[in-house]
Amino acid sequence: VSPLLATLRQTLDSFVKIGLGYLSLDRPSGTLSGGEAQRVKMIRHLGSSLTDVTYVFDEPTTGLHPHDIQRMNELLLRLRD
Repeated sequence: VSPLLATLRQTLDSFVKIGLGYLSLDRPSGTLSGGEAQRVKMIRHLGSSLTDVTYVFDEPTTGLHPHDIQRMNELLLRLRD
């Protein structure tokens, strides 16, 4: 159970780090904006073992506060790495 909880904690921390900490589990995914949905997908792929994959993000920082843009850049770098 410990590895599962650690992964869940990292995922939730990633939501907060990129400015999506306001989302709740009872919110239907169909109500997310395009940018929110893209950022959720980015977080989902962070722990992925996929290689040789090209990601195309269409303006994932649109509408974000400037301090959240820096966080998004850090997430993109983590995804790259």
